[in-house]
Amino acid sequence: MRTTHALLTLLLLGAASTAAAQQTPPPAPTVPDTVRADSAAAADSIAAAQMLSGGPGAAAPPAAAEPQAGGGGPSNPRLMPDISAVGDFVGDLSPKGSTQPGNTRFGVREVEIAVQAAVDPYFRGDVFLGISDAEGISIEQAYLTTTSLPYGLEARLGRFLMPFGKENTTHRHDLHTIEYPWVIQRFLSDDGAKGTGVWLSKVLSPLGFYQEIQVTAVDRLGSSADSLVLREPVNRSLGGLGYSARLRNYFDVSQNANFEISGSVLTGRLERAAVDPVPADPTINAVAVRQTTVGADVTYRWRPLQQGLYKSLMVQGELMRQMNKDVPELAVAARSYDGAYLFARWQLAARTFLGARGDWVQDPENDGQALRAGSAYLEFYPSEFSKLSAGYERFAPHGDTATNRLLVQATFSLGPHKPHPF
Repeated sequence: MRTTHALLTLLLLGAASTAAAQQTPPPAPTVPDTVRADSAAAADSIAAAQMLSGGPGAAAPPAAAEPQAGGGGPSNPRLMPDISAVGDFVGDLSPKGSTQPGNTRFGVREVEIAVQAAVDPYFRGDVFLGISDAEGISIEQAYLTTTSLPYGLEARLGRFLMPFGKENTTHRHDLHTIEYPWVIQRFLSDDGAKGTGVWLSKVLSPLGFYQEIQVTAVDRLGSSADSLVLREPVNRSLGGLGYSARLRNYFDVSQNANFEISGSVLTGRLERAAVDPVPADPTINAVAVRQTTVGADVTYRWRPLQQGLYKSLMVQGELMRQMNKDVPELAVAARSYDGAYLFARWQLAARTFLGARGDWVQDPENDGQALRAGSAYLEFYPSEFSKLSAGYERFAPHGDTATNRLLVQATFSLGPHKPHPF
């Protein structure tokens, strides 16, 4: 009898201990601090990073806790923008003196600082600041780009390179030549055309090949001249804003080659010197005149699939016509001007390229006299972050004696500098 009671007692105790074990949760596994820190650094959101690093309910660390080894950097690096810098060094070894601004033989033409990041699920932001001895600090570009508009639309708000022609959308330090073609320098500006306003674009393919429409409306066309005074600003009405439109067409010829053919138009009002000052206000010495520039550009690219790292060819050309409205009040009668360039670039080796360009333009700064130039360029890329270039140009302005120019260039990039438009 006693043996039976003892057996029952042992069975009851065993069942109670088993139930207690099932109700008591097992102890949480210990996660090493380094693993938790690495997981938090790779998290895609602040909430996930907080959860992995302890969560709101975790015990707070001591106020004077020392940083852990290898724990440098933010807990979520995606909140930090991409910051980069590009240096553009140019030397002028021309035999009859420098042809650079200020007659410098060697100079840092520009340092470009870029700050780029996703702002939120709806926008990304890009800011490009230019630093130079001549201009100090200037805003090259600063714009928001939408990421979630319907119907495949994309919009930009801010300052940007105007989508006119092919080369104007490329920063100067990223050109395959050392300077912009002469037609861009004379019709737009030495460093291309920029605008502050709204950009809208859409990619479509209704005809079986890719097309892109780009339209802009900006504050004004070009920059105002301090010496010219108008009765009212050129952009007082909406008709005085600067407008541009571009249609890009992209064709695949084969697996190795493709064509890009585009047409562009740029229009707006500019100040022009008047014949005589206005009698009622002698300080007014200019009138607003519309200027419209149209252009066409063609780019051919060839890169064989089997030798794409070592052989390639690009041929590119642009033709532009600038039309200036003539009004009786102008001091000098307005006229139209034409200009063009043709450029070819052949890949000699994996990191070496040879290029040549021919320029012709009716110079609006010299009453339409012809400006002709021929140039050759050798480019070497030690890596994707640096470029060394040498260029020779024979330049004949306005029928004068030709000038020989010898230029060298070195550019380098620090940080994740984004590629420019294709």
